[in-house]
Amino acid sequence: MKKWLHLSRQINHLNKAIAVLARWSLLLMIGLGFWNVIGRYLGTAIGQNLSSNSFIEGQWYLFDLAFLLGLGWTLQRQGHVRVDIIQSRLKATTKAKLDLLGSLFLLLPFAIGVLIISIDPTFQSWKILEASPDPNGLPRYLVKSLIPLGFFLLALQGISEAIQSYSMLKKSNSKPN
Repeated sequence: MKKWLHLSRQINHLNKAIAVLARWSLLLMIGLGFWNVIGRYLGTAIGQNLSSNSFIEGQWYLFDLAFLLGLGWTLQRQGHVRVDIIQSRLKATTKAKLDLLGSLFLLLPFAIGVLIISIDPTFQSWKILEASPDPNGLPRYLVKSLIPLGFFLLALQGISEAIQSYSMLKKSNSKPN
C-alpha cells in the first residue's frame, strides 16, 4: 500500500504544480481582457487599432488553459460539485466508500472516455496545423491539445483519490473493534 500512497502523493504534486500554471494564466487572461477593453475605447478615441483578434483569442485560450489544466487540482481540493447535504451526514468510512465507487465507476470512465475521444481530433488538428479562421488569429492545434491533457490529469487525480479512499477503508477495517 505504501507504493500506491507514494504514487498518489506524486500525482497530487503534479496536479498542484500544474495548477500554478493555471493560476498564472487566469491573471494573464484578466490583464489581456483589461487591455482589450481599454484598447478598444482608447484606440477608437485616438484613431488607432490597439486590440486584435489575437488578443481576443488569447484571452479565450488562457481561460481554456486555466479550466482544463485546473480540473485535476480542483478535484484534489474537493472543489467539484458534490451533494454536501448528504455527504456531511455520512460517517467517514461510508463517505470513503462512496468516493471510491464514484471515482472508479463515474469519474474515471468519464475522464478516460473524453481523453480517448479527444485524441484523434487533436492529432488531426496538429496534422493540418489548424488555425483560427479569423484574421490574425492564433493556432488552434495548441489549445486543442489541452483537452486530452486536462482529462488525462483529471483521470490521474481520480486514481489518486481512489487510492486515498481505499487506503482509508483498509485502515478502518484493520482497526480492532
